[in-house]
This record gives sequence, C-alpha cells and structure tokens, in this order.
Amino acid sequence: MFVINRIISLLLLLCIIYAIGCSGGKRASDLASSQARVESAQEIKELNSKLIAQGSFGSASPADYIIGPTDLIEIKVFESEKLTTTVRVSSRGQITLPLVGSIKVDGLTAREGEEMIEDLLKKGGYINDPHVSIFIKEYKSRLVSVVGFVNAPGNYELFGKQTLLDALANAHGLKDNAARSVYLTRTEESGRRQAYIVDLDQLLLNGDPELNLPLKAGDVVYVPPAGAVFVEGAVKNPGSFPIKERSTTVSQAIAQAGGVTGYADSGDVKLIRYLGNGKREVTQVNLGRIQKGKDDDPVVQDRDAIVVGASLAKRILYGLRLSTLFGLVGVGYSPPDTLQTTPY
Repeated sequence: MFVINRIISLLLLLCIIYAIGCSGGKRASDLASSQARVESAQEIKELNSKLIAQGSFGSASPADYIIGPTDLIEIKVFESEKLTTTVRVSSRGQITLPLVGSIKVDGLTAREGEEMIEDLLKKGGYINDPHVSIFIKEYKSRLVSVVGFVNAPGNYELFGKQTLLDALANAHGLKDNAARSVYLTRTEESGRRQAYIVDLDQLLLNGDPELNLPLKAGDVVYVPPAGAVFVEGAVKNPGSFPIKERSTTVSQAIAQAGGVTGYADSGDVKLIRYLGNGKREVTQVNLGRIQKGKDDDPVVQDRDAIVVGASLAKRILYGLRLSTLFGLVGVGYSPPDTLQTTPY
C-alpha cells in the first residue's frame, strides 16, 4: 500500500508540474502575442506618419474634378437667368443647353466647361461678353472606393491626378491591425480585370515611387487585416483572405477563394512570398499533384500571394498575366463572359 501511495503521489506531482508548465507556456505565448501586436501598431503609426506626409490628405480641389457621365451639374449664365439650368451628364458625356444645343463635357474640368460655354455663347452672337459658372452638385462618375482596415472607409471623389497614397491619406490612414500590403482592383472599359498588390513598406519606408499607382475612376482600394493571404487569377472569388490557422496551406487558401474556375490550369499556381526589403520569391506549385497527394501542400504566410494560371489553350482568350516589380504584384485577366482577346 505504501508503494502504491508513493506512486499516486508522484503522478499527482507530475500532473501539477505539467499544468504549471502549460500555464507558464500559455502566459509566455500570450505575452509574445501581445508584444507582437504592440510592435505592429507602432509600425502602422510610422507608416501613417509617412502616408500623411506624402499623400494629399484633402489638398486636392474640386476645381480639379474631371466631369463625367451621370454627374449632376448646375450651369449659371449671369447675363441671362433663362439660360441657367441644372442638367445630368448623359452616358455619352453630353449635356443639352438652351441656344447652344448638345455639347460634350466629358473629360473637362468645371473651369474648362465654363470657358467652352462662354465661347459658344459669344460665337453664336447670343451674348457679347458672357460669364458662366459651373457647380457640380453630384459627383457620380469619378469615385474611388477605399475599404477595409482604414480609419475612414468610403467613396472619395477623384479630383485631378491622384495616387494610391492620396486615397489612403483621404481615408485617414491605416488602423493598428491593418496589413502592410494594399489590394487595388480595377475594371478596364474592355471588361478586363486588373489587380495589384502593393507593399506599403517598400512604398512608404523605402520610398519607391513606382509603387504609388495612379488612380482611375471606379478603382477599389482594399486594406486587409494583418495575417492575410491574397488569392488571384483563375479562381471563382479572387481577393484577400484571413489566415485562419498557422497551418493554412495553398490548397486551403484557394478553397477560401471559392476554388479554381473551369478554365484554370491547376499545374500553374504561383506562390509569391515577401522576403523583406522589397524582394519577393516566386515558387511554382502544382495544385493537381497536391490534391492527389503527390506533392507537399506549402503552408502560407502573412502577405503571401497565390496566383492561379489559366490553361495554355485559353491564355490568349482570357489574357491572364502576372507581373512582379519588387513590392508590386500585378495580375490581369479578362473574365470569360467578356470574350476579349488580349495578348498574354
């Protein structure tokens, strides 16, 4: 009995030591995680200070706004109240005014539109020295959306020539738990979809101006949370996805994006990993072999990008392409329903 009691006591002691060790390990893990969050927040503050210094942060003027379709504009002719009107720009970029008729204002600033109408009234002999004022009542045609982990998400008017940094500055910078890469998507007039992944460290801290992309109307700038992987190319729902577990793999990330499309090439998957100092490593991955258990399924890391290629027979039709420029990853393709022929 004495021996049995000693054994039981020893086992209880071992259990207590194990529990204390686990608790201590958990506390150490929690402390490390907390420290990492503090360091990340400090780094985001540094990025924001650079961002505010380099972005316009509201310095753009409405006078620089380029008029476009669906905008609502108020036109005043000071010499004739009857000629004063409020009109919406048509889908063709035109408006119709009394005496003057139909004129194209798409692509003009308010001041340029004023000068054109004044010139038409003068040349037509209607008013010797006309004075025209244009006020844009509704900005509809040239908006850029800034969403995700920014301090002031929303739609912003695109005044003049603005860049990615201007958009982030207008959104009052990044939240503390924001990622260090920005996801910009754009749809061209042809229907071709273009996506860019821009590394903010390389852009702001290292001052690489080539990464400060010029914006176009309709652009969407998305700042994901920290701990995200980007999935692009021939997948059903391309975008940025959280890394739910430390063991999230390439195939699991692609599954989060809805899986591959019918025109995807499962043997042409690129895993693009940020290495720091603006450098990226591109690794070729064969999803088909992974699914058959013939290849390892690589574990993804924060700021990784995965690009699924289109099948060789359909590359010209869908125009899938990949370009990497240090902190910038660009992916563009025409979705199958547009049927655009674009060189690979």
